Amino acid sequence: MPKQVAGKSLKKNELEINVSEILDFLRFSGHFAFGLRELAIRKIAITEARKKGIKVSDKELQKAADDFRLENGLCRARETHEWLKANGLTIEVLENFLESNLLVEKLKDKLEHDTAKEKFHAAPGIKSMVREMIFQEWISKQMK
Repeated sequence: MPKQVAGKSLKKNELEINVSEILDFLRFSGHFAFGLRELAIRKIAITEARKKGIKVSDKELQKAADDFRLENGLCRARETHEWLKANGLTIEVLENFLESNLLVEKLKDKLEHDTAKEKFHAAPGIKSMVREMIFQEWISKQMK
């Protein structure tokens, strides 16, 4: 299994890959810009959610963690810790990731609630698409 070495490289057997090599590969392969944009969108949304006083409860975070474990086939705490270690992650990083996901979803809910939905309801049965459209319209304004 690969492991994180001082937070700057991954090592397996004699093979070592450092973070700058990963970034170069992503840039050359055309994936860096997409990832950077998605991360910027996420950070803008999280910041706005916090400005609006949106919070995540311990109960919501626990449910998100349970769902994450279920989706990844991690039935026991030991399996979760092993999975995190194998991926160079910590419990704190997982909790921050899950909290961020919840903040973004709650912001989407708020934007949906605060927006004149008639503008987006041109066809029946598109609630999730409507939420995403509202979020995309909001994020495009934030990125200007």
